[in-house]
Amino acid sequence: MTFVWLGVIGVLVVVELLTYGLYFAALAVAAIVPLILSLLGFELWVQALGFLGAAVAALVYIRPLIKKWQGEKPERLTNTQSLIGKEALALTEITEHSGQAKVWGEVWTARVREGMRSEGAKLVVEEIDGATLIVR
Repeated sequence: MTFVWLGVIGVLVVVELLTYGLYFAALAVAAIVPLILSLLGFELWVQALGFLGAAVAALVYIRPLIKKWQGEKPERLTNTQSLIGKEALALTEITEHSGQAKVWGEVWTARVREGMRSEGAKLVVEEIDGATLIVR
């Protein structure tokens, strides 16, 4: 049964990578319990109960904690949208048409909606337009 539980964990991890809902990740973590029980020589029904208990615990307690940590929009953690609201530094004069700013150690093309910001000014990222920061 050890190899079956390893297979179950592998399948659940692959499905989680394709769906991203944290349900299958929680179940994959829960499947570690019956894997250990299998290695210790417990019968199948004990392994199944171990999986059931661990799955309920993972889905009821652990998954909500992870979702709370991620916020309402988990995709914001991994793409350029995560820059919105962050502080930036003007490397050049920034106008409505051109400029450069540094945010999180990276240099970006930047512009303002109206007016101008001088070199060295502290900015806040309002929006991302393609590869250009819109700052205030």
